[in-house]
Amino acid sequence: MGKGDTIRPPPLYLTFPQPTGADTVTDSPIPSTGPDPRVPDPDDYVASPCTRVCRIDARNGLCAGCQRTLEEITLWGGMTPDQRRAVLATLPERRKARRTMVRWRHGSQPGT
Repeated sequence: MGKGDTIRPPPLYLTFPQPTGADTVTDSPIPSTGPDPRVPDPDDYVASPCTRVCRIDARNGLCAGCQRTLEEITLWGGMTPDQRRAVLATLPERRKARRTMVRWRHGSQPGT
Protein backbone atom coordinates (compact mmCIF):
# COMPACT_ATOMS: atom_id res chain seq x y z
CA MET A 1 0.00 0.00 0.00
CA GLY A 2 1.17 3.45 -0.85
CA LYS A 3 0.99 6.64 1.10
CA GLY A 4 -2.57 7.98 1.34
CA ASP A 5 -4.24 4.63 0.64
CA THR A 6 -7.05 3.81 3.03
CA ILE A 7 -8.04 0.45 4.34
CA ARG A 8 -11.74 -0.17 3.96
CA PRO A 9 -13.56 -2.71 6.09
CA PRO A 10 -15.49 -5.43 4.28
CA PRO A 11 -19.11 -4.52 3.50
CA LEU A 12 -21.61 -5.26 6.22
CA TYR A 13 -24.57 -7.34 5.17
CA LEU A 14 -27.58 -7.26 7.43
CA THR A 15 -30.15 -10.01 7.49
CA PHE A 16 -33.62 -9.58 8.91
CA PRO A 17 -35.82 -12.38 10.19
CA GLN A 18 -38.80 -13.23 8.04
CA PRO A 19 -42.21 -12.56 9.66
CA THR A 20 -43.94 -15.60 11.04
CA GLY A 21 -47.19 -16.31 12.83
CA ALA A 22 -48.99 -13.14 13.99
CA ASP A 23 -46.37 -10.99 12.24
CA THR A 24 -47.51 -11.95 8.76
CA VAL A 25 -49.44 -9.55 6.58
CA THR A 26 -52.49 -11.80 6.48
CA ASP A 27 -52.85 -11.57 10.28
CA SER A 28 -52.68 -7.78 10.25
CA PRO A 29 -55.50 -6.00 12.12
CA ILE A 30 -55.75 -3.56 9.20
CA PRO A 31 -58.01 -4.87 6.45
CA SER A 32 -56.22 -5.66 3.21
CA THR A 33 -58.97 -4.08 1.11
CA GLY A 34 -59.73 -0.37 0.92
CA PRO A 35 -57.49 2.58 1.61
CA ASP A 36 -54.87 2.42 4.34
CA PRO A 37 -56.14 4.58 7.24
CA ARG A 38 -52.56 5.58 8.06
CA VAL A 39 -52.05 7.27 4.69
CA PRO A 40 -53.58 10.75 4.35
CA ASP A 41 -56.15 11.25 1.63
CA PRO A 42 -54.60 13.50 -1.06
CA ASP A 43 -58.03 15.00 -1.75
CA ASP A 44 -58.24 16.12 1.90
CA TYR A 45 -54.92 18.01 1.87
CA VAL A 46 -54.80 21.23 3.90
CA ALA A 47 -51.93 23.52 2.90
CA SER A 48 -49.82 25.36 5.44
CA PRO A 49 -50.56 29.08 5.86
CA CYS A 50 -46.83 29.79 6.14
CA THR A 51 -45.79 32.96 4.31
CA ARG A 52 -42.04 32.49 4.90
CA VAL A 53 -41.98 35.52 7.22
CA CYS A 54 -41.07 33.46 10.25
CA ARG A 55 -40.72 35.75 13.23
CA ILE A 56 -42.45 35.11 16.59
CA ASP A 57 -43.80 38.28 18.22
CA ALA A 58 -42.83 38.15 21.91
CA ARG A 59 -45.89 40.20 22.92
CA ASN A 60 -48.51 37.77 21.65
CA GLY A 61 -46.56 34.59 20.80
CA LEU A 62 -47.74 34.59 17.18
CA CYS A 63 -45.73 34.38 13.98
CA ALA A 64 -45.71 37.74 12.22
CA GLY A 65 -46.24 36.01 8.87
CA CYS A 66 -48.87 33.30 9.36
CA GLN A 67 -50.27 34.26 12.79
CA ARG A 68 -49.84 30.74 14.20
CA THR A 69 -48.35 29.98 17.61
CA LEU A 70 -44.98 28.26 17.79
CA GLU A 71 -46.76 25.12 19.03
CA GLU A 72 -49.14 25.14 16.05
CA ILE A 73 -46.23 25.59 13.65
CA THR A 74 -44.30 22.75 15.29
CA LEU A 75 -47.23 20.32 15.35
CA TRP A 76 -48.57 21.17 11.86
CA GLY A 77 -46.93 18.21 10.11
CA GLY A 78 -48.56 15.71 12.47
CA MET A 79 -52.01 17.29 12.55
CA THR A 80 -55.04 15.72 10.94
CA PRO A 81 -56.81 17.72 8.20
CA ASP A 82 -59.58 18.60 10.68
CA GLN A 83 -57.05 19.90 13.22
CA ARG A 84 -55.38 21.97 10.49
CA ARG A 85 -58.73 23.43 9.46
CA ALA A 86 -59.42 24.35 13.10
CA VAL A 87 -56.13 26.28 13.25
CA LEU A 88 -56.88 27.98 9.92
CA ALA A 89 -60.28 29.06 11.24
CA THR A 90 -58.61 31.07 14.03
CA LEU A 91 -56.26 32.99 11.72
CA PRO A 92 -58.63 35.67 10.30
CA GLU A 93 -59.50 36.91 13.81
CA ARG A 94 -55.81 36.89 14.78
CA ARG A 95 -54.93 38.92 11.67
CA LYS A 96 -57.71 41.40 12.41
CA ALA A 97 -56.50 41.82 16.01
CA ARG A 98 -52.93 42.32 14.79
CA ARG A 99 -53.98 45.00 12.27
CA THR A 100 -55.92 46.81 15.01
CA MET A 101 -52.89 46.71 17.32
CA VAL A 102 -50.55 47.99 14.59
CA ARG A 103 -52.88 50.90 13.75
CA TRP A 104 -53.25 51.74 17.45
CA ARG A 105 -49.47 51.81 17.95
CA HIS A 106 -49.13 54.17 14.97
CA GLY A 107 -51.49 56.80 16.32
CA SER A 108 -55.05 55.91 15.36
CA GLN A 109 -57.62 54.95 17.96
CA PRO A 110 -58.52 51.30 18.55
CA GLY A 111 -61.66 50.27 16.67
CA THR A 112 -61.33 52.96 13.99
